[in-house]
Amino acid sequence: MDKVTMAEYGKNLSENIRQLVERLKRNEYRSRLIRRRYIPKGNGKERPLGIPVVEDRLLQAAARLLLEAIYEMDFLPTSYGYRPKRGAQQAAKDLTYELQFGRHGYVVEADIKGFFDNIDHDWLLRMLAERIDDKPFVGLIASWLKAGILERDGSVLHPHTGTPQGGVISPILANIYLHYVLDVWFEKRIKPSCAGQAYIIRFADD
Repeated sequence: MDKVTMAEYGKNLSENIRQLVERLKRNEYRSRLIRRRYIPKGNGKERPLGIPVVEDRLLQAAARLLLEAIYEMDFLPTSYGYRPKRGAQQAAKDLTYELQFGRHGYVVEADIKGFFDNIDHDWLLRMLAERIDDKPFVGLIASWLKAGILERDGSVLHPHTGTPQGGVISPILANIYLHYVLDVWFEKRIKPSCAGQAYIIRFADD
């Protein structure tokens, strides 16, 4: 969007970061438009990606590390997506074990269609506020959620839901959302109401 590449930004990295931090401290930082890119999918359709500018990506990377440090202690062991040292292979291994040795009568496979595009901003921010007592930090995340999206035809969309696939912080935000609306819900509402054994394996992939 601002025509600044990582390589160009890195030529004067220390000074650029110093100025970025100063703008944050003075509350002068503003998130920029997100450029929409489309990549082909195997079924002939296209997957939309949102590409933030370099400074937004740097800040999102730092925010992601903070969120991971906070939420890794909360996330349940049955979630495998977007987590350090966890992924599809471990999910498949644990699922195989449960199917072989668990006492399950039914297997339900479900896919959340259009999940990234439909995350409710208000609910996500309320979830973050449960663990983060830092309004400027939560406000920074809100600014990324509300950032305008520049489409390939030149129009600008102002989203009311969703977090763009391609954003550095989007995977951890998606995981936090699913932690509350699916993982905790399953543990506290579904498992106690089941007559037998119940187990969930959640893997998310953008």
